[in-house]
Amino acid sequence: MDDTEFQRELLTGAIGGVSKTQLLRTLTEKYGCSDKYINDALDACSLKTKPKSIRYKDFYDCPITKKAEKISYPFTQIYKQEDFLSQVECDELIGLMNQNLRPSTVSDETDSNHVSSYRTSTTADLHYFDNDFYLSLDKKISEFMGLEPFLGEVMQAQKYKPGQYFKEHWDFFDPLTKEYKVYCEWMGQRTWTTMIYLNDVEEGGETWFKHLKLTVKPKRGLLLAWNNLYKNGVPNFKTMHEAFPPKQGDKYVITKWWRSWSLI
Repeated sequence: MDDTEFQRELLTGAIGGVSKTQLLRTLTEKYGCSDKYINDALDACSLKTKPKSIRYKDFYDCPITKKAEKISYPFTQIYKQEDFLSQVECDELIGLMNQNLRPSTVSDETDSNHVSSYRTSTTADLHYFDNDFYLSLDKKISEFMGLEPFLGEVMQAQKYKPGQYFKEHWDFFDPLTKEYKVYCEWMGQRTWTTMIYLNDVEEGGETWFKHLKLTVKPKRGLLLAWNNLYKNGVPNFKTMHEAFPPKQGDKYVITKWWRSWSLI
């Protein structure tokens, strides 16, 4: 086993938002390495630890709040930007993601990549280490949001065929659950969500925010972003949302989640 390649794979997974639990389990199964070998590799990566305090107000005041159009709802930050991606960019993303789809998963207490009838779409991971086009888009999104790039998880793309859906859920992790301890050990809580629709959908496929009574229809190039937390870092349960199934035509989106601290 090449130490440098192992460290690269470890670092790529860690800064991409993979939980420590899942990453160490995956690497152990793949390489059959000892705990000591993994711990030595972690030390060599010199990952940052959780800061003593997190300024959630900085996320609340991030630059997108001054750039994009605010969708006005009390105590909830949600914004949109028309034509954020061009038709060419959207079409290229759709072509690339269709080559790399896997069943979408849901979170659980052990981050076991659980496939569930609660979420029936397919997913593609768009890691910027693998593709210059992904890197350029990641930079474009980071600059527009005004957030440090390494606060972001790796971009993901989702495809919904007619009838496929993701039932109501939050993007943050509930601090009172075991899932929070698993998913937030590295990089902390999710702050903002950035979602971009890659195509128009003939019928259906809306994003529904139940508590806001807000329905967003898919439109090619439209960026939708919302803060999953309040100014003090407490989860905003009003951000519950659901992906309705398309009735005619496929639906394509990309999603990027942002965390409260970075590992590098």
